[in-house]
Amino acid sequence: MRKKIIGFAISLAVLGLFALVFNLYFEIVEDEEYTLPSIEAMTNDFLALDRWLLSNGFTIRVENKGDYHVIADSFEDIIFIQSGNFAWDEESIAWLVRRAGYGATLIISLDFFRSWPEESALGEFLGSLGLESYYPEEGYGFLYDSNSPSFSRNISFAEPEDASLVLRDAEDYIRLVEFQKGRGRIIVTGRPSFMENHSIDHEPNARLCWYLFAGGGNNNTEYSAKTIFFIRGEIRPEGILGSFFQRGNFLIIIIAGLLLIAAGFWSALPVFGMVRGSEEGKGRTLYERFLAEGHFLRRYKSLDVYRAVYFREIKRRLKKKEYLSDDEVMERAAIIWAGGPEGIPAVKKAAGDKPQNIKDFPKSIVILKTILERL
Repeated sequence: MRKKIIGFAISLAVLGLFALVFNLYFEIVEDEEYTLPSIEAMTNDFLALDRWLLSNGFTIRVENKGDYHVIADSFEDIIFIQSGNFAWDEESIAWLVRRAGYGATLIISLDFFRSWPEESALGEFLGSLGLESYYPEEGYGFLYDSNSPSFSRNISFAEPEDASLVLRDAEDYIRLVEFQKGRGRIIVTGRPSFMENHSIDHEPNARLCWYLFAGGGNNNTEYSAKTIFFIRGEIRPEGILGSFFQRGNFLIIIIAGLLLIAAGFWSALPVFGMVRGSEEGKGRTLYERFLAEGHFLRRYKSLDVYRAVYFREIKRRLKKKEYLSDDEVMERAAIIWAGGPEGIPAVKKAAGDKPQNIKDFPKSIVILKTILERL
């Protein structure tokens, strides 16, 4: 039965291999394959944006967290900051405003907040720009417009006075505001859903991204306009195997692990059968085992001690049960073993009264062991 199962498995594997080769090299109809997103795409919401910008000649740099020391050393003239990943203080804001005045583009994403604390450094900065959050009492609707960018619904703004550009969604709520600052500009928006992997292929979203990073209002030099600095979340999984898992090989690892477990069960559990056949050999006789033990004891000069332990236990039991003297113990032990006093010489020899050959050791142990069992 087992041979039939193995034969069936081998036949199935051969047929599967033949089908795979035929599909790869003799494909007649074009096949469209759908695969799950890689681990890198699942951990980096802006992976498609990064690759798009790189393919168009931009140089990008990414940091997961930021503060004044991070931006003070930056040279890029397009700076994108997720507000939740930045330590806002007056010194950092003053530096960013000064960079915008010299021609940089500053893009601030307000993440998931519907409003911001006015007494915070970020709140005071946005207030100085004339920005106020706006949230309708009845809540936002869900009107969809294919010609409008995919703005996040987490935040909208009240009408600002000094904005150079205001973008509204299909429901006429202000979702993105731009301010001219010297030679540069400051752009504030909610969570930038239009930049994320699942929506950037939509034409209005792509046009808005191109405007923010390379479009009009950018007065930078040819070199600086090609450099972008992102302060946002993780761009790849961390860890020793992160660079391997991010390429979508996790399914292969799972399958290989299951095959390894199955092979381990096949090798270890009897229900799957033996991996290699073997015949059980005959064990040594009791005489041979006692003789091997005697050789070991003689090497360490403990042969007489071993027999003495046996006989001392026999004497203890007989004295306890029948209150016998030493001479009577020997006679009684001979009767127990041989059925009469004629066995006394053999018992004395077994007990070690006289030197004996190592070959006689197993017989002595058998005699003493028999007496103990009968007691």
